[in-house]
Amino acid sequence: MPRLDRISLLPAGRRPGRPVQPLALVFTLGALGIAACDDSSAPTEPDTPRGSAPAMSVAATSNTWTEAPAIYDSYIYGFDLGMAPNAAGQSIVYAFGGTSSDEGGTGKVVQAYNVATETWTPKSAQVGVFYSNGVAKLGSKLYFTGGYVTAGNLPDATRQVWAYDYTQDRMIRRADLPIFSAEGVSGAIDGKLYVLPGACNGNGWPSTGYCDVEQTRRFYRYDPKTNAWITRRQAPHFHRRGAAAVLDGKLYVAGGLNEGLQGVADLDVYDPATNTWRTLAPLPVPGAAQGAALQGQFYVVVQARTYAYSPKTNQWRARAAPPTSGSVTSVRLDDRPRLFMATGGESALYTP
Repeated sequence: MPRLDRISLLPAGRRPGRPVQPLALVFTLGALGIAACDDSSAPTEPDTPRGSAPAMSVAATSNTWTEAPAIYDSYIYGFDLGMAPNAAGQSIVYAFGGTSSDEGGTGKVVQAYNVATETWTPKSAQVGVFYSNGVAKLGSKLYFTGGYVTAGNLPDATRQVWAYDYTQDRMIRRADLPIFSAEGVSGAIDGKLYVLPGACNGNGWPSTGYCDVEQTRRFYRYDPKTNAWITRRQAPHFHRRGAAAVLDGKLYVAGGLNEGLQGVADLDVYDPATNTWRTLAPLPVPGAAQGAALQGQFYVVVQARTYAYSPKTNQWRARAAPPTSGSVTSVRLDDRPRLFMATGGESALYTP
């Protein structure tokens, strides 16, 4: 069985004073997963969402982060965010999965945050993993893959794929990802899902779907019409716990950790039209990162800093430092594009 490095699972920027047990793997921000059957929408006991009192100013000045209501009272980590508008056109952020140092397990209900009303609402659908391979929207569903289902010295990852139908609040099981994996990134391009896992589970090696080495650059595409996966060209660099965004029909991936669990600053872009990768200007600083597309640029939060990358100039620009570090997604408020970031006890809204 391959050796598993013991490193703290807490994301950079966590609030101090909260003890956490180390896990055997470094986890990416954003796990999702589900422990429900395909059409299960039975009510579950919701985790207590935090406060409904508005905390942000809709008149925020440019290039500023503003405090927003937190999702949980306790420090929950390992969840990931996705966004889909409701019938009124308001941005609704969905938080999938998560765990805590006290629990060491999973089973969170989906939480929905209305950016306009500044309120969190627990849903019925339940998530059974943490630190997945990210979230991407295809049609009227939010897809996520893999993630860890157990904690401890030898955490197990899954290769299950779920589509969350946010209009019906239900999880739909789809065809399994080729490998048992977690800590990766995802993006949706032309109605297809692209997944770059960050770590492959070796606990079952050499059985099918397991790997002899944790870090992976394997890359996959999923077609919801055929419910099938195919292998695409592997990434040129490792991006475990990296940030990703889709711009102009291409997948941009930056930062993360390499095979030695050291921070990387590489920026790689994938073009599905040619099935090729290019390496562009690196991040100003290396490390685990989170990101999203905003106003035609790739915004990345890394080491308590915010940077914006322009594909037109191939350059990074420093932006306002975030108040916390967590999963990131793009939203709109007052017809303006924003970034929304959330970790267990804190949330924030960025105005570009």
